[in-house]
Amino acid sequence: MAAAENERELTSTLNLGLRSIETPGEISPAQHFLQKVEPSIRAIIDEVCATGSRKAMLVIHRGPAQGSRFLLDSDDTSIGRSPESDVFFDDVTVSRKHARIQRHNDDFAIVDSQSLNGTYVNSVSITQQVLHMGDELQIGKFHALFFGNSHIKSLGEKK
Repeated sequence: MAAAENERELTSTLNLGLRSIETPGEISPAQHFLQKVEPSIRAIIDEVCATGSRKAMLVIHRGPAQGSRFLLDSDDTSIGRSPESDVFFDDVTVSRKHARIQRHNDDFAIVDSQSLNGTYVNSVSITQQVLHMGDELQIGKFHALFFGNSHIKSLGEKK
C-alpha cells in the first residue's frame, strides 16, 4: 500500500506553456487571428501586405498588450523595454534593447540584440532570421504575428 501511495506522489504534470506540435490541417496562429479580427483591422493588414508595399506589421496576439499593432515602415526598428524603443514592451521578461527588425529591400529580418531571454520565431530560438508572412515572434511574454512580405510565404504554409 505504501509503495502505491509513493508512486502516486511522484506522478505530476507540468505545463510549461509550450505550444502543441502542429498537426496536418491545423490552422496557423495567423489564420486563426485573421478569422476573428474585425474587418477594419483586416483591411489595415491587407493594405500593409499589398503587392509593392514596403511596410509590415506586428500584431500582439498573446500576452500583455494583446491586440496592439506596430507598423514597421522604417529600415530599422528597435524592440525593447527601454521607453526609447520604437516597439516598447514594458515587462521585465524583455531586455532594454532586446531586438531589431531591419528592412533590406522588400525583406524584413529580426536580429536578437544579445537579449537575456532570447528571441524566438515560430518557437525556435534565433539570433537572426528573415521574417515571412504569418511568422510568430516571441519576445519575453509577448507573442506577435508578422504580417508583410506576402509574396514570400502565404498564410498557413508550413516550413
